[in-house]
Amino acid sequence: MDKKYNELLKKIKPYGYHGRLGKLFKTDKSNYFLDMGTGKVAKINENVFMLLSCIIENDDPIEAYNKLEISEKEKKDAVQEILDAIRDENIMSAPELMTMTGSGKTNLDEIISNGIENVTLEVTEQCNLRCKYCIYQDAHSEYRTFGKNNMEWSVAKKSIDYLKAHSKYANHRNLGFYGGEPLMNFDIVRKSVAYVEEIFSDPVDFAVTTNATMMTDEIADFLAENEFNVIVSLDGPKELHDANRVFVDGTGTFEKTIKGLKKVIQSYKKRSLKGKIGINIVVSGPDFNKDYEKIQYFLDNEEWFPNDLMILTSSVDHGPHDSQYMIPQGKEDLVYMSELVEPDFEWDRIHRNDKKSKKGLFTDGVMDKGMLSIHKRLLLDKPVEQYGMNGCCVPGQRRIYVTTQGKFLMCEKVGNIPSIGDVDHGLDIEKIRKLYVNDFIDNAKNYCKDCWAVNLCSLCYVNCYDEKGVRMSYRHKSCRSERKYIEDNLIRYHSILENSPEQLICNDLCQGGT
Repeated sequence: MDKKYNELLKKIKPYGYHGRLGKLFKTDKSNYFLDMGTGKVAKINENVFMLLSCIIENDDPIEAYNKLEISEKEKKDAVQEILDAIRDENIMSAPELMTMTGSGKTNLDEIISNGIENVTLEVTEQCNLRCKYCIYQDAHSEYRTFGKNNMEWSVAKKSIDYLKAHSKYANHRNLGFYGGEPLMNFDIVRKSVAYVEEIFSDPVDFAVTTNATMMTDEIADFLAENEFNVIVSLDGPKELHDANRVFVDGTGTFEKTIKGLKKVIQSYKKRSLKGKIGINIVVSGPDFNKDYEKIQYFLDNEEWFPNDLMILTSSVDHGPHDSQYMIPQGKEDLVYMSELVEPDFEWDRIHRNDKKSKKGLFTDGVMDKGMLSIHKRLLLDKPVEQYGMNGCCVPGQRRIYVTTQGKFLMCEKVGNIPSIGDVDHGLDIEKIRKLYVNDFIDNAKNYCKDCWAVNLCSLCYVNCYDEKGVRMSYRHKSCRSERKYIEDNLIRYHSILENSPEQLICNDLCQGGT
């Protein structure tokens, strides 16, 4: 074996598992290497790409090196190029992850006491729909089933009082309404808005998520008068929407949802309100490309849709399940990743330059959010010295989800996991510190220490807990999906940078960090 290669392996040995040190990826035109520790991305030649693959994608980097089908001179030149980059650019030198840190660990008391930004009220467990993929059913073991409880005014009032008392230093304040179907207990929404206007001197933003089938002109006008952000659940054209979003009797809801959405749009248009209405599209597949074609056609050809309509998309949430751990860039993981296709990226790859769409691709908003995470990634000259808690928020700061019974959860997506307080006693700081800071770190670090994506990871507490506490086996599948998502975003970002950099001129996305 070449002495220089041996020197290279010795240089990176102190930094632990080789697969954590970076990620190789390719566009149609070039090869790239993302360094985990600094966030730098380097364009590299094919020989350097193959050599780095020997190191970070193989259990035995010596055997892989010996099998490389390039000349000895090409091997030596590639090794020297990597050694020079380690010396000059500080790559492949990320210190091992021993623990994790973040605001929730270092400043929890102050943030929770005075920095709460959002309270979302589960105004009812009841719903007039029985969507086939809804998380609130027996098939989703970590979520409650369909319920009959409504939130009492006393619970809503205490929740609003708590927001008032603990948002002194918050940058903004929000009150959201969720369900079930919140229009089934709309009196609580009215009372809550009136009470907010009575006790708050600072502005409070309102939001509601609804299926819109119970929308009336009066309700639409109320939402517009109070400048609500409104998200309507609409899965595209009638064929797709009615396949899953049905009433209790099994009949489709498309016509009533459209009628309700039109009422909201008309009320907002009368008041010249823009950018406050959105739709949430759940795509169930299995033929995602065919479904996306139908959704795109529908959105392009319904002229009554406003141009500033926000579009959110997601796939069906099957709830948390135990899954096998695969070490990132280990043999099993590489095979799994090679077979994993994310529908949004496949759709975007095929149609990115399609001029037929009048309004752009309906997935653009979600895709650009992912690219922004690459653009604004941690970018340093020397490797990072601390590792954050992935995408975990400070529990209770960005959102308190209040159940109909007054329990505090971190958000509406977490399911039946340990609460973080209640309306009578407030946030339980010590419980939060134990369960959602210390216990999380103690468990997550065992896996994050070997992951190349740790500094780009946006995973939070969702699919990470059961009713007793941390359950990392729920998270392993999400980790693989997150790594795939990051890799796809790296490829998309650098492909656009190569071919049409002007497309990145949006929301300060014009100056790449690469």
